[in-house]
Amino acid sequence: MRILLVLLTLTLSLPLAADPLLIAAGAGYKKPLTEIYAAFTRSTGTKVEAVFGNMQQVLAQTRDSGRVDLVVGEQAFLAKSGLFSRDQTLGTGRLVLAYGARRLAGYQSLTDPAVTRIGLPDPQKAIYGKAATQFLERSGLMPQVKDKLMTLSTVPQVSAYLIAGTIDAGFLNVTDALGIADKIAGYDELPAGLYDQPVIVLAVPKDRPESAASKSFADFIGQDGARAILTRYGL
Repeated sequence: MRILLVLLTLTLSLPLAADPLLIAAGAGYKKPLTEIYAAFTRSTGTKVEAVFGNMQQVLAQTRDSGRVDLVVGEQAFLAKSGLFSRDQTLGTGRLVLAYGARRLAGYQSLTDPAVTRIGLPDPQKAIYGKAATQFLERSGLMPQVKDKLMTLSTVPQVSAYLIAGTIDAGFLNVTDALGIADKIAGYDELPAGLYDQPVIVLAVPKDRPESAASKSFADFIGQDGARAILTRYGL
C-alpha cells in the first residue's frame, strides 16, 4: 500500500505534457517555420504538429477540421476568409525569379525562345502564384510568355522542378529561394512595384479556443531568436 501511495504521489507531481499545437501554414514558409517550431519545442516542451500546403488547403483544413490552433499566411487572403479573429505580422514576402540549369540575364530573358518552361504556383490557390501573375501582367510580359507557363500546386513544387532542371525558370518567394540557392543557377529579386507584396502573419482562428500554448507560441515567434530565423529567410 505504501509503495502504491508513493507511486501515486510521484505521478501527480509530474507536470502534464502540453497538448501539441497544430499550426497550418503556406508551403513556401516550411523551412523557417520548421526551425522555429523545433526551437519552440526545445524551449517550452510543447510539440508542434505542422501542416503545410497552398493557402486554399490551409483554409480548408482550418475551416473543416476545427483542430487548427494557428495559421501562417498572407494577411489579406486570410482576412477575406472570415475565419480569423486577429493576426500578428511576421514580415513582408518578396517575389523572385529563380533559374534552373542556367542563369538568365534577368526577367526580360523570359521572352527568349530558348526559355520554354516557366513554373509558377497555382495563382488561384497560392499567394506567390497570384503575385507572379500580377508581375507578368504589370511588366507587360504576359502575352509573350503565357504559353510557356507551367502551373504547379505550391512554391516547394516549383523549387523541386527547378532543382530537377524540368523548368528553365520559376517564380518563388525569397524564403524558398534562399533554401535551395546551392542547388540552382541563382535567382533575382523582382521589382516590388510590379506586384502586391504579401504581408505574412500569424493568425488565430476565431472558432478555436485560444490555448495557453497558442499564446506562448505567438509570444515566442516575436522574440529575437525567432525573428533572426525569419530574417535569415528573407522576412
